[in-house]
Amino acid sequence: MHPGQCRRWVPLLLAVGVSIGAANHAAAQDAPVFPVTCGCIATTPVLIDPDMSPRAGASVTQAIGRALARAEDRVVPTRLFAENGKLRRGANAGYRLAKLLLWDQPQENWLRVANHEVFGHGARVRELFDGARVSYELPAPPPYGRGGGATSFDYTRVPTVEEALAVAVAGMEANQMLGQAIAKDALTAGDWHYRDARRYLYAENDAIRYIGGVSDLEPEGHDVGDFLRIYNDAAMQEHAKPLSARTLRRRVLTSFANPLIVYSYYSTYVSYVWSGKTESRLPMLHFGETRYLPMARFQLTPFGTQWRIDNDFVRNGRFADVTLYMGQTIGARTYGVGVQGTRVATIRGWTFDGRGVVWHQPQWGGEIEATAMREIPRLRRAAHGIALVVQAGVKSDGFLAGEPIHQGGFVRIGGAFVH
Repeated sequence: MHPGQCRRWVPLLLAVGVSIGAANHAAAQDAPVFPVTCGCIATTPVLIDPDMSPRAGASVTQAIGRALARAEDRVVPTRLFAENGKLRRGANAGYRLAKLLLWDQPQENWLRVANHEVFGHGARVRELFDGARVSYELPAPPPYGRGGGATSFDYTRVPTVEEALAVAVAGMEANQMLGQAIAKDALTAGDWHYRDARRYLYAENDAIRYIGGVSDLEPEGHDVGDFLRIYNDAAMQEHAKPLSARTLRRRVLTSFANPLIVYSYYSTYVSYVWSGKTESRLPMLHFGETRYLPMARFQLTPFGTQWRIDNDFVRNGRFADVTLYMGQTIGARTYGVGVQGTRVATIRGWTFDGRGVVWHQPQWGGEIEATAMREIPRLRRAAHGIALVVQAGVKSDGFLAGEPIHQGGFVRIGGAFVH
């Protein structure tokens, strides 16, 4: 950790500024930046809230990444030569590989780190310790710098075990929120841009890499090492079984049960680098007109460890997800179930998405959330419209990725482009 100072409102103002800039640039593209279905928004909107929570922050990171990718598509060619023959095709593929490694990949890597630090650790500190001093170190990514990042902060009071764990794992949580947002958009649209695929891979691999490389003797400041120390100290006081680094390394292998990780490699290296296609289709299981894809993740949480199994369905441009949660806390098992859907109702021009989650961690709790979207009247002959988005919900004490830890209501506002 490195000392520094940053006010609570700085990330919020920064997020608003870069989101507006990214959105304005994206709106100038010839093709719609965000895929839409039947005139309805089919992607994650840009959202802000007072703490710039992991969920809101992930939407801002996604908007910036997409705007950069679309700007690049307009000015940087995907091939140098007409592909007449193997030699020219190989030269074009070599050019795209160099572009990916020296230009695209550093951008996505830096966005991963910034999302991890600013909208992960920083978000939980802003939420739980109002007035705490926070600063960030975000050096240039390889091959232009040493990469990595750090968040420095001073607690305004002694944290509880749950609060300390929440801050420790929040960086990985923020990137899991980014991965889930990308997956939702891509599965709904049925395809994704290779930069979305690369961003998804970085987001999902953040936790896999961090947990998969942990040892029992990590220095202070290592997220997973800090999690183990805090959790095991609390377990010893309760005379419960501690966790080992080996146990976490074994459990995180569950996260490879995710077809989108394989698709991301294919979309990047086969579809884009070799074939020169910036967009690629996403295979799903078909049951009539319904498409289905399951995936699993392993997570570290403020109460312990947790497996998450998502069952994603798409039908007529509507996305639905049924999520099962199974985990472990000190001396008890945890479980839960969540259901969400897009475009569940349309009332007087407003389109509503909904989500409900119930859990036992080991206390019972839950959350209910609704997202309302309405398109603002367009200017004459405008190719793009703007939708106002309001997201509101209420939850009890307990952990749900991306949301406030303690009970109460929350509101996020934002917008999205429609075509």
